[in-house]
Formats: sequence, structure tokens, C-alpha cells
Amino acid sequence: MSATQVSSGALSAAEWERRLVIHYLRSDGPSGGAPLSFLDATPAEIATASKIDGIGDLEAQEAFVTHFGRSSIEGWLSGDYRPPAHDADDPTYFRFLVLSCLVSATDTGAGSTQNFRIRLGELLGADGPFNSVDGVNKLWRSLARWCDRKRAAGEPFRRIVLPHPGHATLIGHAVRIAFPSWRDRSALTQVLRRISPATRRAPERLVQELARSNHSHLLPNAVATALADFTASVRARRRMLLGHRFWRLVQSIEARLAEQEDEPRNQRWRLDVRFGGYEQDEITLALFRGRAALDEEAVWEGSVQQLAASRALTLPAELADALRQGVLMLSEGPGATWSMEGSDLPVDRAIVVLARAGSLAVSWPLETKWRSLEGGWLVSGKLDPHSVTGLRRRLGLAPATGSPLVDLSFADGVKTGHSTWLGRSAFLPALTASQGSTLSLEKVGATVGSLTLSGRAPTWSLFAERAIAGRWRVRAVEASSETEKVLCFEDEVPERWEFPAEGSGFEPERELVGIGETHEQFRCREVLNDEPVNALLWDVLEAIYAGPPRGWTENALIETLKRVLPKPHFEWDFLRSLAEGGWLEPVISTSWRARIWRLRSPYFEIVAPHIAVVRGAVGTAARRRLGDAAAATSGKIIVRSGVSEWAPPTLIVQGDIQALSNDLAWSIKEHSQPRVEAAPACWPAESRTGLGRLLAGIWRFDLGLFLAPDKVGSEGGIRLERLVRERGDDRDLYRIIDHGKTFLTTSRTLAVLEAHRRRKEPLFDWTSETFVRRSRGGYLPMPIARTIGIRSLRASGPVLRTDGSWTYVYPSDTEAARWIGRTFGAAISINAETKRKPFYQYVAEQRRLGRRPSWLAPQTMS
Repeated sequence: MSATQVSSGALSAAEWERRLVIHYLRSDGPSGGAPLSFLDATPAEIATASKIDGIGDLEAQEAFVTHFGRSSIEGWLSGDYRPPAHDADDPTYFRFLVLSCLVSATDTGAGSTQNFRIRLGELLGADGPFNSVDGVNKLWRSLARWCDRKRAAGEPFRRIVLPHPGHATLIGHAVRIAFPSWRDRSALTQVLRRISPATRRAPERLVQELARSNHSHLLPNAVATALADFTASVRARRRMLLGHRFWRLVQSIEARLAEQEDEPRNQRWRLDVRFGGYEQDEITLALFRGRAALDEEAVWEGSVQQLAASRALTLPAELADALRQGVLMLSEGPGATWSMEGSDLPVDRAIVVLARAGSLAVSWPLETKWRSLEGGWLVSGKLDPHSVTGLRRRLGLAPATGSPLVDLSFADGVKTGHSTWLGRSAFLPALTASQGSTLSLEKVGATVGSLTLSGRAPTWSLFAERAIAGRWRVRAVEASSETEKVLCFEDEVPERWEFPAEGSGFEPERELVGIGETHEQFRCREVLNDEPVNALLWDVLEAIYAGPPRGWTENALIETLKRVLPKPHFEWDFLRSLAEGGWLEPVISTSWRARIWRLRSPYFEIVAPHIAVVRGAVGTAARRRLGDAAAATSGKIIVRSGVSEWAPPTLIVQGDIQALSNDLAWSIKEHSQPRVEAAPACWPAESRTGLGRLLAGIWRFDLGLFLAPDKVGSEGGIRLERLVRERGDDRDLYRIIDHGKTFLTTSRTLAVLEAHRRRKEPLFDWTSETFVRRSRGGYLPMPIARTIGIRSLRASGPVLRTDGSWTYVYPSDTEAARWIGRTFGAAISINAETKRKPFYQYVAEQRRLGRRPSWLAPQTMS
């Protein structure tokens, strides 16, 4: 269908059916998982369901009615046409039932009579009434059974609860299930228009406001009845009310009122904030607007300074005012996310205050310790919402209100598709519902593995002993309210076929400058066999493989890994090992302090005749396809573990590499090692200066950490500093002060290694075929790390010690150790025996390994 057809409202019958099913019937759609006991078929709701941008209420009604033909209506509503014998993805007749509700709901085009047959004829512009409506009730019951069959098959559809038809045995379901009527909606719209958006969005405040005599007498009977039931539920402290007929009507009207504002400053919105970075002083904001406030795609992402200074964004009024005052109050959410939605604040969640230096919040007597962020902003510790009541009043904000209405929701899992999660035991989602809810779990259809539910309100955990696949139905019951949704799990992520490159706003970090490359192949004398790999590591790699197409934001990836990694801060070394192992590539924003970790597309790197290492991200499905392709060409796949159980495995292929490349459409590259000069000549030149930057940290050589300047004493003659831009509009800059001389770089890896070299304090010790890091921080440059990983056919990574601490280890043969020692000097400690070994002995060792170093060019890796 063309864009012109959609924009003009000319949807096909099949497209109307599909959109109405998604809007009304699916439990993962906008109507939620509560049973369908009413259907809002007013023109305004049909306009929303149509998803046609900018269409008006009456235009939507006309577009909807126009696509029907009289013969098809008579056939379905009379009972002459019957539902298909076999269920399709959509019922094929649901739009006719929506039409039957529109007859009762609309007040335009249907005349003033209450006779269903006459109103239907008037609505369709027919010459007379539709007398054949004998099949309406039967068709509604057919739809209820259709939904039940779909639900039994594990599909996410709502249960339909039909009202008693009363004396209207032919059309009673259609008449009684329709709520509200056009007049009901219009009357409530006029009342809500006079009430502030903040009050409309708060259930407790709204029911109190509507109880006032200046509003209550304007409410039609049907709305007043629904309001009374909603009020009783709110006063009974029930919170699972998002699907209540009154609140659904209010939310629908609220969305239309927001669209009718002259300026879109009061549309629904949400601001999500995450704190990250090595020192947890980086802040990332994501703004969601309008309907996207309920979705996963942000309309804007950046730093707090960029948001405050933005001229391209028209900010919601509450957010603009909060930025002007320099105080943002954020409620805790899942996945270490803190959110702000309007100026209201729930009382059942912890909050933090994000405040600009010098703002009222910083000087207010809050019992908290402020932590400095970038750009002169600070963040408080966790606070109780009641502790900021006085501050809110002083800022002109309403006091914190009660608990917000909630829905049955899922958080913290790894999504692999719409309503679908990765079924690995370490990454199952958590379930949240209201405090008074009880949850139950049942499997639907065929499943792989068992799933159990534990915990108590408001958060429950899912547990599985092994990977699971299939569908489970979760039901939350609170008093008489019931909500259910379907959880779909996959035990593996579908293979990725595209690995989009990041746009011009990001660039890779440079850690080394080479003067050329050396292409070397060697004959592998070692017998290569499969080696065991930590099962949890496979799960972690599969979860990372499920990342967003544009790449993982660093904060989101770190939070995902924290759930399973053994130690706090271990995730940084683990991510580095994935980058050195070729799984991930970190790219850095060119305009603010942000990093994205992209999955690298798989390719073959030739290391010896008929032997290649598979580089890039390869999930379970891709590994299986690789294995099938290798078997078809009499090849062999070998899985070689890394230096520890937390280092990524290396996939090695023996066989016809070109045939595999043709079959899998994976490229081939020759293994090459960089030719570099000794430090500092191998470091990239830096054009930035330290001007306009603040001192944020000083390196503690004994700990391997950057600490706040006031916590570090004199570090002797060599000093390594971390400098930041106050506005957070550029990456960190590292400065080495060496007896009055300075060295600048934006690479943390480079800065740490060079500072240790100048200080003549080794960062790594080489013994027993490995480089072992002495302190908690620091790495070899990426090209060097990838080269020695290929030479040893084993990945580098973090290694846990028996005392609970950890270090970082690189595998390395003697030749590579000498090369690295010559390149980085005193930053590398090479044992004396290795240094004294005669060159003829080195040549003999290398030839025993199948390599052929030249007698005339002893420094083969320089």
C-alpha cells in the first residue's frame, strides 16, 4: 500500500482488520492484557486504532465505514457468512463487530433513533434499515472462541468476557459491550479539558476532582457508573487498573487533548537517565515523546548539557522548567534506569536528585552525599520521596502523590524480538505487578525446559535450570482485576545477517600508529582439539549477540553484564577481552562522552595453510551454520578456550576456507601483524590541549585506578591525570606530567601504558608464556593484543585469583614477548632468562613450532 493511500485513510479491508486486531485484541497491544469486557468504538478511538497520522475523528469514521460493502455486511451480520474453518492470523470478521459497536457509540451519521437496525442503515447511507442482524451475537461468541483457541496455542490475545445480552438475543452483545458512546466521550472530554494535565494523569487527584459538584453533574450516567467503580478500586488501594474502562477512556481522551494543544509541550513524555563510565561520572539521557513514551525508541539521546542547551528540541513544559531551575527528580526503575515523567513523583519508589551546582537542591538540607558528574552537575544518593517534600514546594511543584497505576510488566531480560526474550537462565526477565497482586505461571503448548516463579509483590523472579524455549502465560490477579500476558522465550538468538556501521557521529579509538604490516603464515605443529568452555560464558555471549542493530550503549551493556559477572567492576575487563577477541568494537562519540559497543561481522582470518580463525560475533545459530558448512566440505571446527573461564573462546576452522567463505558469505582476510616503532614513537599524535578542562582524577600506580585528586598524594616524578570538559561535550583527555614536560592523549589504554613506561614501573610481567597485569587497570594496545591472540590461538582476558581478586592475562610466546618488551620498554617486565637466550636457540625454538624466522632479520616482529 502506498504512503498516499495510508495518509488519506484508504486502508484495505485486510489492513483495517489487522490494525483493529492489534489495537483491541492482542494482549501485547495498546489495550493491555486485561480481559476484553468493553469495546470503545467511538470515532476518536477508531482514529487511534487506524494509526493514520493526522486523521480526525469524523474522517476516521468515514474512512472506516467506506471500506465496507452492503452485501458483505448483510452476509456477516445476518449469519449467512461463517468464520473460516481454520484459524488465520486474524479473525477476518472482527471489523464487522467493531462496526456493530460503532453503531451504538457514534452520534454522527446514525440518526437520533436508538433502533440498532435503523442506525446501521443511517450510518452506511443505505436506503433503509438493515433487518438481517440475526448473526451478530453468534459472531461475537465465535470471536470469543477464536481468542480462546489462540490463547490455548500460546498466542498473546485477550480473553473476551461478553455481557449478558438481556432481551436483545440477536444484538445484545454488540449493544452492551460498546462503551462509551460518542455523547459519553464528548461530555467527559469537555470536563477533562477544564482540568490540568497533572491532575488528569494522577488517579487519586482525578477522582477527587471529578467528585466535586461543579464536575459531577456534567457526567453522563454510563461514565458516572464507570467512575464510581474506578473510585472504589482506587480507594481500596488497587493498582492494576490500567485496563479499567474508565481509566482507558481517560487515557484515550488525554492523548487526543495533548495532540490538540497549540504547542506540543504537554504531550506524554518520559526522560530516562543512566549513570556509567569507568568512574561512574558519565550520564546518558534518553527522551521519549508522545506515543513513543510507551515504546523503546528514544526521540533524542545525549548528555544533560546537550539537553539543556538544545534549541532544536521543543521540550515538555515540566522538563524545560526543571532544567531552568537545575533540579531533576528521578524515580528508580528497572535496569538501573532513573526516570522522570512530568512533574509528579510517586511515593513508592526511591528517587535521586540530579542537580546543577549552585541550584537550590544542593543547598537544601537533604540527608545525602552529593557525587560530582560532568558539566557541573551532581547527583544525590537514593532518597525517600517524602524527604524532598519541602524542596518540591519551594520549587513550585506539587507534593509527591500515591502509587501510580501499574500493569503486568517485564524488565531486565534480554529481548530477541517483539514480546520475545532470550531463554538463558542467567538472563530471564523479572516480573512486576501491584503490591496486592498474586501471580501464576502456566506453560502453553510445547516447551523446552521448565520455568518456575518465585518472589513476592511487587517483583517476582523467573528461574530455569537450563535454557528454555516456548510460551508461558503469566496471570496477575488483584481482587476482581485480572491481567495476563504471554511470555515467549527462545533458547538462541536468530542469526544476524546485517551488521550496520555507525554513522559519522562515532569513530573508533586509535591506540597505536603502525609503519606497516607483516603478513605471516605459520605451520601449526600443535594438535588442535576442542576444549571445554564455561557454559555461563556461552550464555553471556548469546545475550550480547542479541544487542540492538546499532550497537549496545555502554551503560545498558554494563547493567546487563553486572547480573552475571563474578565481581563488581569485572565487566570492564570482560568487555576488553571481547574487543581484543574480535567480538565487539567500541566506538566513541565525536560530540559527547558516550561509547557504543558494536558487534563485529564474522570473517575468516587465515593464520596457516588451510587454517583460519573465525573473527567477529558468532552466536549459536551462526556457529551451527558454520558447523554444517564445514561438515559439507569435510572441514573441522575447533573450539579453543581462552586464558580463563571468562575469556572468549576462539573458533578455529581447518579445511577449505574459500569454500566456506563462498557458502557462508563471510569474507577472508590474511593474518597480518603491525610493524611499529618503539614507544613513544608508536603513539598517535593528539591535537587537543588541556585548556578548558578540569582535573577529574589522578592515577594510583599501586592500585591501577584513577582516584579523585583530593584522595591521591604525591605520585613522584611521573603523574598521570584525567581531564574532562566541564560541559561533557568531548571525550576524556589524559595528561602525563614528566618532570615539567607533558604528554597528551585521549586513549586511556595508551596513557596508562606510557605512564608506566616513563615511570619505569612495569604494568605487565611476562613469565611462563603469559603477560600478567600487576594492578587492577591497564591493557596492551588493541592491535598488539589481537596479534598475540592469533599467534597463540587463544584469547586474552580476566583471570580470577583464589583470594577473590583478579588480573588480566595475555598469552604470548617468547618471540612476541621480546617484541612487546622492545616496543614498550620499562612498562613490560621480561624475565632475565628470556633476555639472555641466544638468538640461535630462539630460531631453533621457532622452527620446532613450524615458523621460519630469517637468520638475517632477527627482529621479525619489529
